[in-house]
Amino acid sequence: MKKHGIAIVLAFLLPIGSALAAVVYVSGSGQSYDPGIALENARADAISKCEAQGGTPIEEVYNHVSRNNYWSASSIWTCDVPGQ
Repeated sequence: MKKHGIAIVLAFLLPIGSALAAVVYVSGSGQSYDPGIALENARADAISKCEAQGGTPIEEVYNHVSRNNYWSASSIWTCDVPGQ
């Protein structure tokens, strides 16, 4: 019976813990004469925006590189932000 009581308490606490964190999307952009560097800069920009919110970057969900007079890149990441 004691294990059953612990399971019930944990079942009530689990939603509280998940309410204290949220997954948000952050985007970054970068430019360079080299496409690899442009994408690297975009990823770094998105990660820094996530960390500025006190979050942890989870994974990149989208990126795009295009060519104008220089290479332009964008990167979108999921970010786990506590307290949202």
